[in-house]
Amino acid sequence: MNLNPSTPQPLYMQIRQMLKNDIQQGRYKPDEQIPTEAELCDIYNVSRITIRKAIEELVREGALTRIPRRGTFVASNKFHNELLSVSGFSEFSHQLGMIPNSRILKSDVIEATEEIAGYLRIEAGSPVLELERLMYVNDRPLFYDIAHYSLTRFPDLEKKIAMNESTYKILAADYGTEIVSNDKEIDVISATKDTAKLLECDVGANLFRILKVAFDAHDEPVHLSTFMCETNRVTLTVHRAKQAHGAEPF
Repeated sequence: MNLNPSTPQPLYMQIRQMLKNDIQQGRYKPDEQIPTEAELCDIYNVSRITIRKAIEELVREGALTRIPRRGTFVASNKFHNELLSVSGFSEFSHQLGMIPNSRILKSDVIEATEEIAGYLRIEAGSPVLELERLMYVNDRPLFYDIAHYSLTRFPDLEKKIAMNESTYKILAADYGTEIVSNDKEIDVISATKDTAKLLECDVGANLFRILKVAFDAHDEPVHLSTFMCETNRVTLTVHRAKQAHGAEPF
C-alpha cells in the first residue's frame, strides 16, 4: 500500500483512512475479520505500534470491534429494537429474517427476593424460575438475559423451557397467557469482566441494560427480565403511535 511519509498527516492516520475506505467500499464486510496486526504490518510496511494506533482509532469510532481471543472485526450493522414492541427474542429474530439461537446458561428454581416479588406482584419467598440465557444473531451473542417467572402462576415452566423454542409461545400454548404490553427502564453501564466475556466485547464497553416487566391483557405481570447488549450493536427506537382523529396531543 502506498503511504506518503512526506505529508504532515501521521502514518497511522493514513492507514486508518485506508482501512475505513476498504470497509466503506465493501472489501471488508460487517462481522468479517480484518487481517491480523502482523499481516497489516506486512501490507503497509510499518511498525506494529503504527498499526495498533490506526486500529484503536477505528475501534473508538465504532467501525471496528475487538472480540477477545478471536481478533478484530468490522462492526456489525446495527439491529433496530422497537422499545414499545412486546415481541420476545425469537419473534425479534424472525423479524430480522434470521433463525433465533440461544444458549441457556442457568435454569434454577429460587425463592423470590423482595425486589423480584415486587415486580411480579407475588409473595417474597415464593418459587420463581430464574432463567439466564445468551441470545445469538449470526453466531455472535447479541443479548445476555436474566428472566424471572412465577412458578406459582406457571407451574412446571422450568420443565418446558427449550433451547430455541419461544418462551412466549410456551406461555400462550400451555398457560393461555399472552404478552400485550411492557414497561422498560434503560440504563447505560460498563461491561464487567464477566459480561464482557459472555458478550464477546471489551471490558468497559458501553452496554444497554434494559429492565423489562411484561404484562398480560389483565395488566398482570408475566415476567421480569433484565437484558444487556452493546450500545454499538443495537439502536433502540420508539415509533410514534397514530393519533386518533380529533384527539388532543399530549
